[in-house]
Amino acid sequence: MEKILINRLPMLTYRHLHTNETEIAFPQQAKTADAVFSSLALVRPGGSLPDTFQGASRETREAAAAGPACRIDIPDGTEQELTITVALKEDRPDYAGVFLFRLGKKARLNLTWKWTGTGKPGRCCTASSYEVGEEAVLRVSKIQTGMENTFLCDQRECRIAGGGQADFVSAELGGGDTIVHSRGELDGDHSVMKESLCYAGTGRQRLDLFYHITHHGKESESLIDVRGSLAGQSRKIFRGTIDFKRGCSGAEGTEGDYAVQLDPGAKNISLPLLLCTEDNVVGNHASSAGQLDREKMYYLMSRGLSPEEARRIAVESLVRPVIDRLEPSLQEEALQDIRTKLNHKGE
Repeated sequence: MEKILINRLPMLTYRHLHTNETEIAFPQQAKTADAVFSSLALVRPGGSLPDTFQGASRETREAAAAGPACRIDIPDGTEQELTITVALKEDRPDYAGVFLFRLGKKARLNLTWKWTGTGKPGRCCTASSYEVGEEAVLRVSKIQTGMENTFLCDQRECRIAGGGQADFVSAELGGGDTIVHSRGELDGDHSVMKESLCYAGTGRQRLDLFYHITHHGKESESLIDVRGSLAGQSRKIFRGTIDFKRGCSGAEGTEGDYAVQLDPGAKNISLPLLLCTEDNVVGNHASSAGQLDREKMYYLMSRGLSPEEARRIAVESLVRPVIDRLEPSLQEEALQDIRTKLNHKGE
């Protein structure tokens, strides 16, 4: 398999730390599944990614662009709901595709992504471009499960005009290798972008998470919130950047990465980064990683819970704020999948 570099930091740190980017084995694509839309009324075939679209790497961007492309336009002042389902099969374990979303002025879109698969190895590469117009509202919920041996790469770029809002909530619960590469451009005044993700790493699963939100508009707001658990030999790296550009006076950005390492072999790396060329802004960043708090575990077990039950409750309390923000129809499925992973004790 080809070796490529992905998710390169915007400001490099010491090379000997091996955190500036990630080298991965990039599998070849074979037989592809189909994306199924809950409604085709708004979907049009064709289109190409903007020239500004970067993606995790040139190779992953080109892999996504090798699949079919479609455009979804939400007219001014309208409200729509759309579900996109990709179900991998034994004979079609791969997927590639480009999705181009455009929300007109004061439009609203509730978008749900559902990814499911089998245990067969596969590769999925997508690239999504979102253009959110003035005072438009985009809400995206995503869940992916049952894809333990699949290479997953979700690349997206979101540009938000004045008063627009974009809220992305994800439950990344499958995938052998899961790559998320998200860029946001808060172009207009009072624009808002939020990114929330929960995960439950097990076995030798790897998660490589990259977020970069740039503030251009005045009094714009951003949030990056990543929470989850790591068991077995699983690994996760978080690269989060909030970039305040000159002229974004009054902007505020917050990023946080919170991980629980359930086994000694699990590994977590957190790289929250703040960049700033504007004086009148507020930037907050935080990260925490470690084993479950002994006092908390003792307290729970003293109430009659087994170690396994106490562990489950502790992890659920960490990820619940993200799960509660998912589309309601996805919340129970996400919780059940996390509980199943915890019951397997990282195997």
